[in-house]
Amino acid sequence: MTSDHNENPTSNDENSPAITPEEDFDSDSTEFADMLAASERAEPADAKPGDKLTGKIIQIDGPDAFVDCGLRNELPIAVQELKNAEGELKYQIGDEITAHVQKTKDGLKLTLALSLRDAGHDALAAAFEAGTPVKGKVGSTNKGGFSIDLDGTRAFCPFSQIDVRRADNPEEFVGQTHKFKILELSEDGRNIVVSRRALMQADRESQAIATRQSLKVGDNLEGVVTRLVPFGAFVDIGGIEGLVHISQISHQRVGDPSDILKEGQTVKVKVLEIQNLGMGRSERISLSIKALAADPWPEAAGSMVPGQDVPGRVTRLVDFGVFVELLPGVEGLIHISELANRRVIHPREVLNEDEEITVRVLDLDLDRRRISLSRKQASDYEGE
Repeated sequence: MTSDHNENPTSNDENSPAITPEEDFDSDSTEFADMLAASERAEPADAKPGDKLTGKIIQIDGPDAFVDCGLRNELPIAVQELKNAEGELKYQIGDEITAHVQKTKDGLKLTLALSLRDAGHDALAAAFEAGTPVKGKVGSTNKGGFSIDLDGTRAFCPFSQIDVRRADNPEEFVGQTHKFKILELSEDGRNIVVSRRALMQADRESQAIATRQSLKVGDNLEGVVTRLVPFGAFVDIGGIEGLVHISQISHQRVGDPSDILKEGQTVKVKVLEIQNLGMGRSERISLSIKALAADPWPEAAGSMVPGQDVPGRVTRLVDFGVFVELLPGVEGLIHISELANRRVIHPREVLNEDEEITVRVLDLDLDRRRISLSRKQASDYEGE
């Protein structure tokens, strides 16, 4: 009696190729090797001293915070490095941070700037090769630059490399602690040239990318005055500069931007116009401080009435008359015919700039922002 089923488990259909145990083993082995290799490729690599990593802060506890950089283990960073000069935390859990890997006696840590006292002097070469920032204290000034103390190792920073702006007053940097990039390092480690400016410029370039991506006309921003020129002020709004034209500094007339602003001052500005963004020297960003300041004209001018005598200061002498500042941001005009009881060829014959005088209000046009004044009709005019 024959069975309907084949009792030989290794037999195959006559049309199917036979697979030997050896071939089956080789196939499984090859597949396993491929899976192992793929697993190893997916395994996160270990960090090395000098590496620059970006990660997310996942824990802030005690003296250290921990950052997930996509490695096998989270890396610690001293909480002190996450604080500002006032001792307040600049970062919170969930914030992204970029730092450098440092080797210490307790293992690898992250740092915003390498401490040579902790890492040892042999870390100089590694910091130089990797571009890792080092901490240094600005010492005395000498010919051409500053003496920098890198935790016991002496370095030199040229005046031009201490800041992105010109160091007109070098003494203001003495005693300050900053991060520096090593530009030059001799083989014996005795001649070291460092730069703070290189790190600041790198930060500015990163800021500039983000600023250009989000910048639009009408934005209200906070910036820092970087340069004062006769025609206005340049303001850093996040890695890029815009110009506040002299006419956009204040509601009152400004003769010299330095009368109102100073370099390093923080100001609020409104973006008026953007041209050729990201196109090098042709990039133009027009800003206004005046647009965000209260306009004193309507209220101040509205408080005056024709026939009223008010004090003022002569601001400009022009061929057809004299402009007088009555209140901050509010000017009126004395026509040349209202300067004196005699014929006047030019206003300089009777008045000087910055002279304090009393004038009479003749007419107010609030819509056109014009105030007509008279000197000869004022009560204290003695006549000429």
